[in-house]
Amino acid sequence: MNIHNKFISLILRIFVGLVFVASAILKYISIDIFDLYVFEHNLFSISVTETLTRLLITAELVLGTMLIFNLCARTAYYAALFFLTGFTLYLFTLPYFFDVDITHCHCFGDAIVLNRTESIIKNMVLLLCLVFVSPKFYTHKKWKIWVVTALSIVAFAIFMIINAPNYLYTMVHKEKIQIDFPMYESALQNSDKEQEFTDGKQIICMYSVGCRFCKRAALKLHLILKNNQLPEGHAKAIFWAGTPDSLIHNFFSEQRVPVPEYTTFRADSFLAITGGRMPVLLFSDHGNIVHKTNFITLNEKKVTEFFSNDN
Repeated sequence: MNIHNKFISLILRIFVGLVFVASAILKYISIDIFDLYVFEHNLFSISVTETLTRLLITAELVLGTMLIFNLCARTAYYAALFFLTGFTLYLFTLPYFFDVDITHCHCFGDAIVLNRTESIIKNMVLLLCLVFVSPKFYTHKKWKIWVVTALSIVAFAIFMIINAPNYLYTMVHKEKIQIDFPMYESALQNSDKEQEFTDGKQIICMYSVGCRFCKRAALKLHLILKNNQLPEGHAKAIFWAGTPDSLIHNFFSEQRVPVPEYTTFRADSFLAITGGRMPVLLFSDHGNIVHKTNFITLNEKKVTEFFSNDN
């Protein structure tokens, strides 16, 4: 290979590496949404999914770094081919095997929205770049293996700590959700949906249309019910009075979640019940609140166990 071709190989290798690093960082910035996107495939539990997404992000970051700094170049080259080929095959088969949104594949988190076709084109361009990258210029040095190993361990640890999976967060932080139950019961009695909201086992969700964690909780609960073949009717929602129906419908449609039955409480009562902290999800057994949770502590196992004896 002449000097000119070697220079092209260098530039393209660094370019592909930068794309991998950018993909990892942007996914991690919106990790909660990426977790839910992967969970939507219904392959793993939410807890396993939260670990696997961080492993994938670590792999992308380390692989990108290897390409940029020419660490274990031959291994990095073939790993990049494997990743891009695998992702491309996944995208080609996506609509045939999974019931997920194909308008946003989360390749770059929420920062850059690419649909399925655009993601395939992006991968094909990167694969074409790799055609002109030569893995031949690689001298084996043992210290590079140790650098890659250390980088992998440190990166995964950091990703698991800075934005910990919800199951780890709840193990460390025993967050207490305070609810004014007498006021909740009073507000429900004054609403026009008391009977509907106390009939059987339900999860009553107190949301604000402007709360991003409320939106994520709505999607998370929807996916838990969907993946475990539980009826959507098990979930109901409460907003504060004065919230236009159009905003409530947009709140759910933005997350591709069916609009559940909902009611409203007076704003002062709503805020007093929740203490101004939202979302709050109440597990109601014929009107008796047996458990309360929020977006982070919403647990798939807890939901399925709650409905397991529902007749």
